[in-house]
Amino acid sequence: MSAVEVFIPGQTATGDNSLPDLDCKEAIDAMVYGFYRRLLDDPEMAPVFFEVAKIDLGKHLPVICQYWHKMLLGDRSYQRHMMQKHRDLDDQLPLTGVHHERWLGHFMANLEGRFAGPNTDRARRLAARIMDNLYLQLQTRRTDSF
Repeated sequence: MSAVEVFIPGQTATGDNSLPDLDCKEAIDAMVYGFYRRLLDDPEMAPVFFEVAKIDLGKHLPVICQYWHKMLLGDRSYQRHMMQKHRDLDDQLPLTGVHHERWLGHFMANLEGRFAGPNTDRARRLAARIMDNLYLQLQTRRTDSF
């Protein structure tokens, strides 16, 4: 069962309505930083970021925060093309279904018990859609190049 299959909109495992929603930049930033703590503690995912992509967290995390500000709040400060960055990364290390599932699993687990509400539900749906589209586009690109 994947992280998406156990998600029920409007419900958290604890049913705690006192959790913050992802309805302001501060909450989104906390979500992004917590998510990256999880990703970078994962022995399968950390090398993708540090050894292959060679990200500078001081530069990367604010950009990712801007991306989620755009996706959840409509902020227009993020103007990059996310897909090209991932194509470039995929050229160095093919991003597999394992990467897809782990990324999405960490994203969902990071929200669980920390955030709840309509924007949190929207973030779950967006993350699943974004990851599915990214994975499909990268797979199609690889098979089309043969």
